[in-house]
Amino acid sequence: MKKIIILSMIISSLVYANEVKVEKYIVNPGDYKIVYSGEEREFLTGITPGYGSGLAFKDISNNGSLEFYGISDRGPNTDLPKYIKKGKELKGKFFPTPKFNPSIALIKIDRNGAIIKDKIDLKTQYGDKISGRIIPENLVGAINEVGFNLDMSKINNDIYGLDTEGIAIDKEGNFWICDEYGPFIMKVDRSGKILEKYSPKEGLPNILKYRVPNRGFEGITVDENGDVFAIIQSPLDVENETKKTAKYTRIVKFNPNTKESTMYAYPVDNGYKDFSKAKIGDITSIGEGKFLVIEQGKQNDKMENRIYMIDINGASKIEDNGDLEYGKVKDLKPVEKKLLIDLREYGWDLEKAEGITLLPDKKTVAIVNDNDFGIETRIEDSEYSNSNFEDYTYNEDKREFYYKDKVAKKTKARITQNSEKERDSQLWIFKFKDKIE
Repeated sequence: MKKIIILSMIISSLVYANEVKVEKYIVNPGDYKIVYSGEEREFLTGITPGYGSGLAFKDISNNGSLEFYGISDRGPNTDLPKYIKKGKELKGKFFPTPKFNPSIALIKIDRNGAIIKDKIDLKTQYGDKISGRIIPENLVGAINEVGFNLDMSKINNDIYGLDTEGIAIDKEGNFWICDEYGPFIMKVDRSGKILEKYSPKEGLPNILKYRVPNRGFEGITVDENGDVFAIIQSPLDVENETKKTAKYTRIVKFNPNTKESTMYAYPVDNGYKDFSKAKIGDITSIGEGKFLVIEQGKQNDKMENRIYMIDINGASKIEDNGDLEYGKVKDLKPVEKKLLIDLREYGWDLEKAEGITLLPDKKTVAIVNDNDFGIETRIEDSEYSNSNFEDYTYNEDKREFYYKDKVAKKTKARITQNSEKERDSQLWIFKFKDKIE
C-alpha cells in the first residue's frame, strides 16, 4: 500500500493563506475485486472496484485510524464505438459485468495505508439487489442510452437501476444517497435497503427532469439541522436549449420531515467556452449554511479541479421553472463562492475528483477520485491492425462493425486497463492548520 506525504502552502489568493499537509493513499481493494468472466487475462483476478463517486466520514479511532464510506456508481462500463440504428446515431455503453450491484464500501486508513474492509449492497424496498443498468424508456430516469455486452448483444434494462454518485449520513445513522439517472435522492438504512426515494415531480422540483442525461445529482450532504442538500452536476438543459449557455447549476435543499424543497443557484466558473463542460464532483456541509464543493472541467483548454467554499445565506430562492437557465431571474443572488484549494497546485493530475468530506475537526478534508473501475474499451481487429477506436462504427440494422467505410469482419470489442495513473482509487487527505469556517 502506497503513501506519499507532501508539505506545502496555499497561495494567498485563496480564501485565506493556510498551511496544508497532504497525504496521498492508493486504496487497496482488499477482498473486494469485482468478479469478471471475460477472456481478458489482465482481469483474471477481477476488476478493480471504484468507490470514489462519493465520500462520507464515518469515524476516527483512538489510535488515529480513519474510516470513511465510499460509494460506487452504476458499475464497470466503457465507451461503445459509434452506434447506428435505422440511420440514426444513438448513445450506448458496454457493461462487462451487467449484474454489478452498486454498493457502499467501508474504507479504513491507518499506518499501513488505505484498504476496503467491508461493503454494503444497495437493495430495493423489497430487499432485492439493485443494478446499475439503464432505466427503460419513458420512465423517470431514462437517459436514451443502450447497454451492450461485449459481443454486441443488448443487456436488459432495470426499472430500479441507479447510477449512484453521492453519499451522506444523518444523525440516526441512515445513509442519504443521490443518483444521476433520475435524478433521485434516497434514504437508505444501514443494511443498504432503500427506505424512501424522491424524483422530479415525486417529492423533488419538476424542473430537475431537464438534467442533461446522466448528469443528475452528483453530490449530497446532510447539514447540522438534518436538511439534505444535493447538487446537479451541470447546468440543466431546459427544452434542449440551455445546457451550453446556462451559467448556473442548481443546489436543492430537501427537508426530510416536511418533504419541502428549496433551490439555489450555484455559479459555475466563467472560463468555460461551453458551460455544459462544467461538472460538479461533490458537496459537503461545513455548517451554518456553508459548504465545500468540487468543481471541475476544461476551462480555457486546461483541465481544472477546484474546491470552493460556498455560502447559501442570503442567496435567492430559485423557482421551479427555467428562468434561471434562460437568464430571466431578476435581482438574482447566487450562492457566494470562494476558492479554497486548486487541486492541480498540489499535484492532482487525475480527471475526476468526485468525493469530498470534512472531518469533525473542520481542519481535515478528504478527497477521492473516480477511477472508472480501471477499465476502458479497446478494439481487436487483425485485419486493420493500425486502426483507432474512433475509426469504428457498429450498425445495428446490419449487425456489422465498420472500419471507416469498410465492413470489419474480424473486429471484437474488449476491455483493457485504462491509463496507469487513472486506474487506481486514490484518497487524499488535506490537513489545514486552521479551521475551515
